[in-house]
Amino acid sequence: MIYFNSGMAELAITEFLFVVNNYQQTKYFKEALSGLQSAYASLAKIEEYLAVIESLPEISITPAEQDSLTYNTAFMKFSEMDYKVAKNAFDKYIQRFENGIFINDATYYNAISSLKIGDTTSAVINYEKVVESGSASYQENALIFLARRSYKVDDYEKSNIYYAKLSDLASSNSIQREVVIRLMIGNERTDKIVALKYAKQVIEFDKTDNWLLSRAYIIIARDEFDSGNYAKSKSSFETVTQLSTFDEGAEAKYYLAYLSYLDGDLVMAEQLIFALAEDYSSDHFIAKAFILLSDIYVAQDNLFQAKATLESIIENHDDQDLVNIARKKWELIVESEKEIAVDQVKEQSFIEISEDAFEYKVQEIDEDYIVPITEILPVETDSIKTTNENILKDEVQEIDEDYVVPFPEQY
Repeated sequence: MIYFNSGMAELAITEFLFVVNNYQQTKYFKEALSGLQSAYASLAKIEEYLAVIESLPEISITPAEQDSLTYNTAFMKFSEMDYKVAKNAFDKYIQRFENGIFINDATYYNAISSLKIGDTTSAVINYEKVVESGSASYQENALIFLARRSYKVDDYEKSNIYYAKLSDLASSNSIQREVVIRLMIGNERTDKIVALKYAKQVIEFDKTDNWLLSRAYIIIARDEFDSGNYAKSKSSFETVTQLSTFDEGAEAKYYLAYLSYLDGDLVMAEQLIFALAEDYSSDHFIAKAFILLSDIYVAQDNLFQAKATLESIIENHDDQDLVNIARKKWELIVESEKEIAVDQVKEQSFIEISEDAFEYKVQEIDEDYIVPITEILPVETDSIKTTNENILKDEVQEIDEDYVVPFPEQY
């Protein structure tokens, strides 16, 4: 015992074993067994103590006692905040006593020990086992951990499951508030009906910040718009623009521009689009707004500006879905321009001339008018004589009386 009380458990175990093996018939035997149990427990090696007991035919220990000893050894190390040793001890207990008396406790504290030493994977596994077991004692804490962790890594499918279970167990207003907010956000893209349900609860909270309110109202506004209730959705979208300068506000401004476009107020729609581009930094909704702007230009027969607007999105935006939409609209405009050009050529090729294009002068006919007979001139009938005279006239030249005919040169 001196060794044990001095913190030298290994030496104490050696001495206790000597007594147990050699002095079984003395009063020190039971004292040695008790000391041996304490020494092994302090080292979290209770399984070695149980092995010693099993080797002694005159000593027996029930399964329940073994269960209790093993768990208490692990919990003692947990209480001492020796989490690494505690985790190892809890692992041994869970492995040996799958249906043990303290299995839920061991699993829960093993999860905490795992977190303390940075073993998140082990913590998740153990917390999931706690949830599966349905243990009322640790259910809420296990669900809080699993829900928050899943939400943090954007695994909304799992976080929605855990928060939905937690909604029936939340023991405080703060946890209940967290459940409502995160079920609203977690279901926003997957289950609009559930998201709407929690969004309506959020706007009834006593205290909320503008971002949270804008998130709730944008969900409500989308539902109103999708339901065709444009008047109510316009009011809700306007509320969002007053609350948010972030993506929610940008989305609301886009829908206000789109509603104006649907109403045929192209000037107002155009103004809202340029205000969106100036007041917000959401690339996604700015790009969507400029695609809408191209539709406005088309409606105004400004095809050149419509194409230029779409080209800026095609060349500069990263969202491939929006780029594809812009490209398709651009191709439709180009095709319509070709059709217009063909129609213009056809109009120029076929000119319809009406009789009204000509002026006719109509004169009255004089029934007493007599066609005059022209005077008959004498006709020269001797054609040969005439021809000879013309030849003489053209070809005979004046004779040079002094001209001497030259003789040909001699060879």
